[in-house]
Amino acid sequence: MKVAIVEDEIIVADHLENILLKNGYKPVALAENIVEANEAIAQKPDLFLLDIRLSNDDNGIDFAATLSEKKIPFIYITANNEMEVMKVAIQTKPETYITKPFKEGDVIAALELVKLKLNSVKFINILTKKGEERLLESDIRYCEADGVYTMIHTIKNEIIQRIKLKDLEVKLSDDFIRVHRSYVVNKTKISSKKASSVYIENVEIPVSRSYKKDVSELI
Repeated sequence: MKVAIVEDEIIVADHLENILLKNGYKPVALAENIVEANEAIAQKPDLFLLDIRLSNDDNGIDFAATLSEKKIPFIYITANNEMEVMKVAIQTKPETYITKPFKEGDVIAALELVKLKLNSVKFINILTKKGEERLLESDIRYCEADGVYTMIHTIKNEIIQRIKLKDLEVKLSDDFIRVHRSYVVNKTKISSKKASSVYIENVEIPVSRSYKKDVSELI
């Protein structure tokens, strides 16, 4: 698992880096401030270790909003005397937090907790105007072919991607099934079916003859 460290105390940052290396984790960035923390996102870490209070009045809580938007998990690092601050910080939905002074076991326990969660949550990478972002598979209802493009229909909106449906399909987990040459659907979102179609809420999606056998085994 790739981890970025945002910590302005060099001794603490080095200690965290050594703990990661010792236990098989890959530190991909050491950031001392929010500017460097934003730059660390380009390294595509799976997780951030994020100090709440940074130098130059930088605030880890503000950066947490960016991580939440990009669906990148993070663990807060906080001092014992920051419990009032933590009440605000918890609203940003960290995975957990580590209190200074920490022990190696505290760090590893927190990391292992996140690793278990990441292994159970599935994402795909998509391109947006803001760059590459991660999309939860569980948010996808179905995908629809449109030539060299694919329209990803999510719970909230539609996202167009310059990728053929067959190429996107191989990136998706077993929760998805091809029902037609132009459609791949999330099996967990199917509400009902007929002989020649399936329904995802009120949307009817055709099922072609070659995929009827696979669909017949669903729900």
